[in-house]
Amino acid sequence: MSLTQNIKKTINYSKKNGYGEAVVAAWERVTAKYYADYDYRAPDEETLRRQRANQGISDLKFSILVPAYETQEVYMTALIESCIGQTYENWELVIADGSVSDIVKDTVGRYQDTRIRYVRLEGNDGIAENTNRAIAYATGDYYGLLDHDDLLTADALYEMALAVQERRPLLAYSDEDKCDESGKHFYDPHFKLDFNLDLLLTNNYVCHFMVVRSDILKKIGIRREYDGSQDYDIILRVVGSLLLKEKENKEAEPVEKAIVHVPKVLYHWRCHENSTADNPQSKMYAYEAGKKALVDFASRMGWKVDVRHNKHLGFYRIEYGDSVLTHRPDLAAVGGFVARHGRVASGTYKGQPLLYAGYMNRMDLYQNTDLLDIRNLALNKAYQGVYEEVTGQPYVSTFYAEEQELPQWMQDLERTAKGEERLMELGAKLCRRLTADGARLLLDPVCVRKL
Repeated sequence: MSLTQNIKKTINYSKKNGYGEAVVAAWERVTAKYYADYDYRAPDEETLRRQRANQGISDLKFSILVPAYETQEVYMTALIESCIGQTYENWELVIADGSVSDIVKDTVGRYQDTRIRYVRLEGNDGIAENTNRAIAYATGDYYGLLDHDDLLTADALYEMALAVQERRPLLAYSDEDKCDESGKHFYDPHFKLDFNLDLLLTNNYVCHFMVVRSDILKKIGIRREYDGSQDYDIILRVVGSLLLKEKENKEAEPVEKAIVHVPKVLYHWRCHENSTADNPQSKMYAYEAGKKALVDFASRMGWKVDVRHNKHLGFYRIEYGDSVLTHRPDLAAVGGFVARHGRVASGTYKGQPLLYAGYMNRMDLYQNTDLLDIRNLALNKAYQGVYEEVTGQPYVSTFYAEEQELPQWMQDLERTAKGEERLMELGAKLCRRLTADGARLLLDPVCVRKL
């Protein structure tokens, strides 16, 4: 990220959250420098050659859907070239053009590739409706969503085909990065987690590049009232349908198996003056639409919650009416950070300063995890017996509350030479038992117990 972009980001952040928060955020950007040395490395020619030769990997057809509106020639040309350059050849590019001028039509007209399908719309009805029109013309097995000024890497569809050919998941997504206006300088990579339900409920971390099984997207369509966050709404509706099945039938396939993550950068999100990537303030309506999609999701799930904007633009926090465990039988436990001397003492973020937001702001967000600290933990009633089996102690919630102290047995154990190590072992064993049957663990970073 350039100095100018950093300054812009700090100013916008300070307006929203105050100068104190902005100073901390700026300090983190300067000191942490997450992936500051990142440089996208495209597959070498030999790898690309092997991919082109291996067309037997799948018979799946991808439809790349692009809603276009007055797209600059240079951007549309680059987009088309990124599709033509794919090592996987079974695709079609469906461009639904709502432009008033002929700029997109003339650009597309220079290409004779029969896989490119141009649809001139009668008017511009927004991203959602224009994409719905593209869906009506698409013939693929999976639909990929591509913004009209972004780029696919040359191996994007090949890697997607590999990922979906066996299990045919409902949805698959890849990692991504950003590129400048020239499309040649790459930065700010987003290396994503495998499907993480509660992280998704804080922001659309799935984002680009996403492909959805055609029968699913045809069935649910794209809702125009969520323009700006239409991708988020799609994902939440797919996830919601899977969770409701999971709730009704314990034998149903968990959502984690129906959604596939391809851990490779396959998408370049172009940054320019009007793009959300470069200037999040330019599309505040999109964040409101995202909040609206979350409210709709929670309503369908039957949760009584309040959805709020997080201090980071495009991120949200769900405040549950009573306890999250009351609403969420899928959760075995909820826990928070344990901190010592201003740093996280255990778990994924061990050693990180509490003041930091973490890579992609994850240290500020709800998320599912494999490990919670037993010293900051509350269990769903159905799992409290497991706690007693593992610890040999009666269950007492240690989920942080200001007036609440740790149980005496934990305090006594902490004072011994290897007491903390023993508590970590007990916590790890407990978490393994809790998740053995598919239950989820929730980390709430807002809840901090300071030792």
